[in-house]
Amino acid sequence: MLLVLAACTGSSGNNDLESIPVKDIKERVNRNSVVIETMEASGNIAFDSPEQSGTGWIEVKIKKPDTVFVRIEGPFGISIANALITRNDFIYYNAQENKAITGSSTPINIGAILRIKVTFDELISGFTGSFVLNNEPADSSGAGSENGLYLVEQLIQIDENQGKQRFYIDPSLFTVSRYNSIDGANLTQVEVNYLNYSEESASGKSLYFPSSIKIKNPVKKQSVYVDYVNKEFNKTDLTFRIKIPKSAKVLKWD
Repeated sequence: MLLVLAACTGSSGNNDLESIPVKDIKERVNRNSVVIETMEASGNIAFDSPEQSGTGWIEVKIKKPDTVFVRIEGPFGISIANALITRNDFIYYNAQENKAITGSSTPINIGAILRIKVTFDELISGFTGSFVLNNEPADSSGAGSENGLYLVEQLIQIDENQGKQRFYIDPSLFTVSRYNSIDGANLTQVEVNYLNYSEESASGKSLYFPSSIKIKNPVKKQSVYVDYVNKEFNKTDLTFRIKIPKSAKVLKWD
């Protein structure tokens, strides 16, 4: 579980961005992010890791703050896998091997079934591009900048290790263009790039949403690229269900 410890401004860059307090940037980012309560989207996916690479079609359903459903199809609509992941546990069904796996929603387990090692919160943020940034006492100071983007950093603790999050904020839309999770050894564990933002509507409110998302774990040499074709927000009738055949082999992970 991520525990925010502190916030600080990022290193400065050679930019002509207006100096804005960190708290104002966070408020504008949060204002866009909280609009999404549920999401149902589908599109093209490409994934690459030392173990496996491929392309297909992905369907994603999310209900904040605690439920994610993912279905992946290969060529010709052939079912590859389904996963229902909550904050505490998951169930995953591999249709090709007729094998089901259940266990706790740790980054290691999520990485094993989805081919990208991330925390549950990073999974939700990764698929939706929505982050809720925590307010800190130091937020009255001006934000740093880098390569034409505002840079906001937050110290975090993951289990026993201290690291930091970096958020690169678009200065016109105040959306997250890039997110980095960096461990105590200063290694980037997760990098997410958000592209092709467009204005969408949810529950009568407007928001900016990225149609293209690339999630990378440089240490594990894993990457997932999602290009959404269809998307709908804040539906009240989302269902989350996985059918496991009686003939399936069932494994339990810690």
